[in-house]
Amino acid sequence: CLQLPHLHTNTLLKVVQIDMAGRRSWAGNGWVHSNGSLSMLTPIDPLFIFLSLLTQASQTDNEFKFIDVNSIGFELHMDTASVSAFLAMDAVQKKALATLCETRQISESVCVAKVDPGQVLTWLKHKCSSSRLPQELDVWQMETVDETLKEQALVREMVLLVSEYLQPYWTERLLCEFDRFAQLCESEKKAVATHMAAVIFDSPDSYTPGVADPSTKLVPAKQVKPKTAKKRQLERAAAKSKPILSFFQK
Repeated sequence: CLQLPHLHTNTLLKVVQIDMAGRRSWAGNGWVHSNGSLSMLTPIDPLFIFLSLLTQASQTDNEFKFIDVNSIGFELHMDTASVSAFLAMDAVQKKALATLCETRQISESVCVAKVDPGQVLTWLKHKCSSSRLPQELDVWQMETVDETLKEQALVREMVLLVSEYLQPYWTERLLCEFDRFAQLCESEKKAVATHMAAVIFDSPDSYTPGVADPSTKLVPAKQVKPKTAKKRQLERAAAKSKPILSFFQK
């Protein structure tokens, strides 16, 4: 859902709603509202919307074709008022076409545009600058970490954030631009392997000394046949009988 544009700042805002209906409530001074949902407004770069629209309208088999600029936008699933307001933002449209496209003026009233992947990737890489990463998400605080790898880690976080607004095609192209962070991934694998090698696992020997001692030869247990009923009867009779020498004792 979009609010187009903000009345005072003339910026594009995105409405994010946390749906808590039926699970949370709002309570105030003498009142309770059963729907505890929360709505937040956050600024959004409209070029992400234009990129999505341009890609949908002009991409065929990973190739882009020229399209009439005036036809852009009507595939977007918005209400009519929002679409009209969005397309009426001439300054935003001009910026989007200059940043993302190759344009040609056919006549005074007709202008065609084609997505330029090189320009798009340059813009996206700028968006993924590590300086844009919120400090709350900067988890690389260790001084011993190589600065080059730290920079790659921060950029990778930004790529993951930006990719939430991109179609799979552009996410894949953006990852390839950074070589899929191969050096960082390799370093992380080595770090995990080093950590695992340094871990000392307890063995059963520490709890049951001698039981699993490799020097101890295991002797298979001798199988004992179960006693028959006759043998058990004889054993009970022998236990009750007296030795023969007891008859000669005083």
